[in-house]
Amino acid sequence: MRYLKKDPQSSLLQEAYRYEKVSDRPKIRHQILKEQRGFCAYSERFIKVTDETDIEHFDPRLKDTPDDGYKNWYVVLPWFNSRKPKKIEPFLPILSPSSPHIAKRIYYQKETGVFQATDKDDVEAKNLIRFLKWDCNEFAEDCLKHVSRIRELRDLCGDEAFFLTKLQSYKDNLSFATALEAELGIDVDALLIQMQ
Repeated sequence: MRYLKKDPQSSLLQEAYRYEKVSDRPKIRHQILKEQRGFCAYSERFIKVTDETDIEHFDPRLKDTPDDGYKNWYVVLPWFNSRKPKKIEPFLPILSPSSPHIAKRIYYQKETGVFQATDKDDVEAKNLIRFLKWDCNEFAEDCLKHVSRIRELRDLCGDEAFFLTKLQSYKDNLSFATALEAELGIDVDALLIQMQ
């Protein structure tokens, strides 16, 4: 999952923003969403201007404590935030969502549209998948439908260069980046860089 990374140079680390200070929340949301390139951290779905978003506290035990901060905050769509369990304890030990090894430990299962642990004995990865609902049917259906739509766009375009131009015409087309890469071999990161 691409949008879980945390930037060690983030301006939020230098600023003294606090979630409990209501006037800081728009600044926090804006900066994190910018770092996430405009995508929901948990679903990889592009967040449109009219979409509601939440500042999500990955580890709920840290919320409203001095230990809560940038490394625990993500901008997510409310569907994921509302379905994530309120208690993390049943999912411990858990892989950190910002782990640099997440792409090696969790992969997108093309046939089912869900995420799975690369190693069947990797309890931390399995717990993260269950905790963030990356294995639920609704999320899998969304991924599969989006990939199918993009596959149809590729077929209609015929020419790969024309297809990539059309793909970049709406950032929403680049939602579900991990699924697009696994299913269609699309380098979403490269396309996002070209769009800047």
